[in-house]
Amino acid sequence: MSTTSQGHFIFRKNGALLGFILISLCFFQSCTSSEAKLAEARKLMQQGKFREAIQPLNQAIDADGGNFEAFNSRGVAHYELKDYENALLDYEQAIQLKPDFYKPYYNRAKLKTARGETDPALKDYAEAIRRAPDSSDIYLDRGQLFATAGNLISAMSDFNQAIQLNPKSSLAYFNRGNIRFQQEEFPQALDDFAKTVELDAKFGKAFNALGVTQIMLKQKENGCLSLKQALQLGYTEAQPYIKEYCQ
Repeated sequence: MSTTSQGHFIFRKNGALLGFILISLCFFQSCTSSEAKLAEARKLMQQGKFREAIQPLNQAIDADGGNFEAFNSRGVAHYELKDYENALLDYEQAIQLKPDFYKPYYNRAKLKTARGETDPALKDYAEAIRRAPDSSDIYLDRGQLFATAGNLISAMSDFNQAIQLNPKSSLAYFNRGNIRFQQEEFPQALDDFAKTVELDAKFGKAFNALGVTQIMLKQKENGCLSLKQALQLGYTEAQPYIKEYCQ
C-alpha cells in the first residue's frame, strides 16, 4: 500500500474514531443530563413536592428514554397525585426497560392495593420479592394486604420475615402485635407493642394498643400510663379507653 493510500486509510480510521468519540460523548452527556434531572426530581419528592417533580422527570426521560429509574420515579409521583393510570403506564415502561428491577413491581403492587385489586397486587409483590428477597418493606406491605384480606397466617409469616430482615421495623412489630391481639395471644401482643414503642416513642397508636393490652392483662396502672401517653401524642381514640378504665 502506498504512503498516500496509507495516509488516506489512517485518516478514515481516525475520522471514524472521532465520529465514535463524538457520538459516545453526546450519549454520555445525555445520560448525565438525565441523571441530573432525576436527582433534582428525587429531591423534590423527598420534600413531598410530587407535582413539581413531574417536569424534571419528563426532562430526564426526554434526555434518556432508557432511564428506567426515571420512569419508576415518575410513576411514584403520579401515584402520590392519585393519577393511577399514568403511574401504571410508567411502572410498566420501567419493567419493560429493566425486567429484573424490583421497584416498579413493588410500586405497581401498592397501586393495585390502593385500587382494591388484591390478587393482582399479590402477584406483583411476589415478583418484587423474587427480585429483592432481602427487602423488609415488601414483606411488610404484603403482610398488611394479607391481613386486610383476612389471611392472618400469611400475614404473620410476612411480618416475621420483615422483622428478621429489619429488626428495627416498628411497623412490623406493631402489625404482628395486632394479629396476636386478634388471636387473643395477649402476652405475645404485649411484647410486640412494647417493642414498637421502644423503637418509635412517638407512635401514638402503638401506645394505645399497648395500653389496652396491658389492661387486658390486669396491668391497669401501666395501661393507663400508656393510654395517656397515646393521647398526649395526639391519638385521640385513646380518650374513650381512658374514660372507661382510668377515671
